[in-house]
Amino acid sequence: MKKILMLLAIAGLTSVASAQNTVGYEDGNGTNKYQVFTNKFWDNWFLSFGGGGEMLLGNTDVHADFKDRISPTFNVAVGKWFTPGLGLRMQYSGFQGRGYTRDAGNVYVDGGREADGFYKQKFKYMNLHGDILFNLSAMFGGYKEHRVYEFIPYLGAGFSYNYTKPHAKGFTINGGVINKFRLSSAWDLNLEMSIMGGPNKFDGELGGKVDADATVAASIGFAYKFTKRGFDKQKIQPQLISEAELRNLRSKMNEMAADNQSLRNELANATKPVTTIVKPEIVDPDVAPRSAFFKIGSSKLDPTELINLGFIADQMKEYPNMKFAVKGYADSATGSAATNQRLSQQRANSVVDELVNRHGIERSRFVTIEGMGGVSKFEKPYLNRMALIEMVK
Repeated sequence: MKKILMLLAIAGLTSVASAQNTVGYEDGNGTNKYQVFTNKFWDNWFLSFGGGGEMLLGNTDVHADFKDRISPTFNVAVGKWFTPGLGLRMQYSGFQGRGYTRDAGNVYVDGGREADGFYKQKFKYMNLHGDILFNLSAMFGGYKEHRVYEFIPYLGAGFSYNYTKPHAKGFTINGGVINKFRLSSAWDLNLEMSIMGGPNKFDGELGGKVDADATVAASIGFAYKFTKRGFDKQKIQPQLISEAELRNLRSKMNEMAADNQSLRNELANATKPVTTIVKPEIVDPDVAPRSAFFKIGSSKLDPTELINLGFIADQMKEYPNMKFAVKGYADSATGSAATNQRLSQQRANSVVDELVNRHGIERSRFVTIEGMGGVSKFEKPYLNRMALIEMVK
């Protein structure tokens, strides 16, 4: 039992660590709605409690009326949210089980024989279980501190113990859904629906088509959130140069490069009356490095960068013996080291694929195609989301 609970806890914490390093998207308010700062150990703990009704699913219980199988139940739990989407809790639940049996000698028989030949059962029990909580509203919709409703499935394992003799006990599997309604920063209203699968001896008798007994329950209750509550959002560092200004600047640079190329062509075609000018062959041209910038979390080239790559492709065709190195980068301000390494390599590959597939540059001319991971070479993070094309001498 201890090993199983420990494995569930490790699985949950592993998922938490993965989620905290996920690269998100800007929400228009200067924040990343999918990424928050990792909380401290004593942050985001909660205590929940509730009560309701449950129904026993034993070997012969289906023969009884629905209303006669309902019994009271209550639960109390303590847990912690490690991220807005993932949490762990330990819950004590149960109280009373009611069922029916044909066996007059069943240890949990309560009363005489009924008209239909069945005997009523009644016993008290508890179920102590650890659960992994999955807040799907936060996982798919991003973290919103004031969200009114959240949908939280869970899965866990534990053990049951019957307080009524002969004290049957065994391993249980638990699952369910918590419908959480925000009342205030400290209080939530929870509507919980759950199912517990236990051993076949849970109701005091063996047999049936399935080698297990179960209970289903519905409860309503409250959860109190201890301070510190909520998560701090990560701010996206704003660009000092707007996208429109950056596009305008690049457009002017492209026009200047085109004018320069036109002048060079006119000079190459001009002839003098007396002296013939022989254009010397340039063996070692000095081509300045070119860069292509990318949006956060993306390795797709936008139309402006495609134009810039067209100019460097013209130079590559003019000097067919030149070799090049392409290095991709990501900004270290967002994402994990592994994510940034993968993203930087994808950016380098995108640039090379564009030059090879669209402009016909031979792939063998690129001696290096390398991802450099997350860097902070420039002050602004968005300037580090790039791929650099350099001539190899």
